[in-house]
Amino acid sequence: MNRLKSFALVRGGSFAMAACVAMLGAAAASAQSGAAKVPAAAAERSTTATTKPPSATEVPRRRTVIIDAGHGGRDPGMTGMTSARRRLYEKDVVLAVAKQVQARLEAAGVKVVMTRTADTLIALGDRGRIANRENGDLFISVHVNAANPKWKSPGATRGFETYFLAEAKTEDERRVADMENEVSRFDDGGERTSDSAVDFMFNDMLQNQHLRESSELASIMQAGLRGTHPGPSRGVKQAGFRVLVTAYMPAVLVEIGFGTNGPEADWMSSTAGQAEAGLAIADSALEYLARFERRVSGGTSGPGK
Repeated sequence: MNRLKSFALVRGGSFAMAACVAMLGAAAASAQSGAAKVPAAAAERSTTATTKPPSATEVPRRRTVIIDAGHGGRDPGMTGMTSARRRLYEKDVVLAVAKQVQARLEAAGVKVVMTRTADTLIALGDRGRIANRENGDLFISVHVNAANPKWKSPGATRGFETYFLAEAKTEDERRVADMENEVSRFDDGGERTSDSAVDFMFNDMLQNQHLRESSELASIMQAGLRGTHPGPSRGVKQAGFRVLVTAYMPAVLVEIGFGTNGPEADWMSSTAGQAEAGLAIADSALEYLARFERRVSGGTSGPGK
């Protein structure tokens, strides 16, 4: 309680947000080191959407997974270019992939709640609140990455990475979070995240409950995508994504590839590539839920509870 009181007089949203995320930094290192190792089978999962989904009996109690397609409406997200010089809009790609994830999970008996199902803009803070209202067990936000134009040969940068909420350890992790958080400039219709330092500290305590689980989910997600993605794994990372702050459950943000790389833009904008990415994300979520059920040995509380 003393920690909470010591922040009670802090004012200013940016400082409070930084303080909230910074408090997760030390715990994040422990979470990554303590997360269970991902089984090799997760990395060898099928790369086609025609494969039979994992049995729903692997998830004994019906779970709820929240799938968040990033951006939307007047916020296009990043804009890329395919090898054929066709424009790629992040908001369209991630919605298509999210629908593939939805179909796969529902076929396995999991309840899926989509934060958006059409080209609409949902405020960042409202996405997590939707997850909480629906008693979600997992929150997965899907995005497309963009290379730093200051890098040497930015168009050559490829690969996929999965983030969980904690203090960024590198400049690039901060850059990606800033890029995805930029959508907040469009948030004029949703319920805004409080600027109160007390509220941020409360969020911190709630998120800290799920830090280890989020890190484990991110590791499983990376292993699943490694078996199907044409690019290299860029690893599990951490940063202060606003979309994850208000989701009080294991939560990750997946950057499925670089829209600034022609071949990866080709893959992400293709029907086959979207199905493959959706399959890998969904199967990773099922893998996590099945492992959680084995750990609790039939307990009634969910990973996000």
